[in-house]
Amino acid sequence: MNAVPSTVTTSSMSHTGSVRKNNEDALLAMPESGLWAVADGMGGHEAGDYASQCIIQHLSQTASHYRGNALVNEILHALESANTEIYRYAQQHTNQKLAGSTIALLVMESENYHCFWSGDSRCYLLRDQHFAAITRDHTEAEQLIARGLLTPAQAENSKEANTLTDAIGVDQTPRVDYVHGHIYEEDRFLLCTDGLNKVFSDTTLAQLILQDDIDHLNQHFLHHALESGAPDNLTSIIVNIDSAE
Repeated sequence: MNAVPSTVTTSSMSHTGSVRKNNEDALLAMPESGLWAVADGMGGHEAGDYASQCIIQHLSQTASHYRGNALVNEILHALESANTEIYRYAQQHTNQKLAGSTIALLVMESENYHCFWSGDSRCYLLRDQHFAAITRDHTEAEQLIARGLLTPAQAENSKEANTLTDAIGVDQTPRVDYVHGHIYEEDRFLLCTDGLNKVFSDTTLAQLILQDDIDHLNQHFLHHALESGAPDNLTSIIVNIDSAE
């Protein structure tokens, strides 16, 4: 494998799905800044679409002014600012005093990738035919798995799988996790909201992600999700690190 990609190609899609009236997902694709993000407004809460769009707007503004390592250093500030805005909005304008959104974002900086997340939106990495999530869901189910009280298979069908423990906007101080690593040629990243990974298992995603045409792959995700009933909004971004010729 060779580090430092020559070019990056991306594809993105977002859809309301077959059941919900509004799309509370939001996405951001700024390849010129090296930033991609998906956000999922909390279903069942007021202002879910406001929350997801608020995060995307803060990230977009930040990426318009910063690049590279400077952008990486500003990401938490952007998410904290979005958190404050959403939290205040919920206190003033919602009956439940609660609004929030998940976030999963990817920054490409020189030879490195940086992934930040809060909630259960995910970022996967395909490298050398191995496909796995590099994020870990902020859910009650994930906490029970960590304590050895649930297996991953049991967690998939548990009510705790849908119960978030963290998201942007729900508390005065957000919890954001972070992971980073080197970029290599032919790496492929998939960012998605849970409307996608609850229709497709990780095993199925691992098979589908190998398709060469990433635009066709996103259309495949959407088509089959709709065929399966698409009970939630779904959003996905594919970021492909091309080989140098």
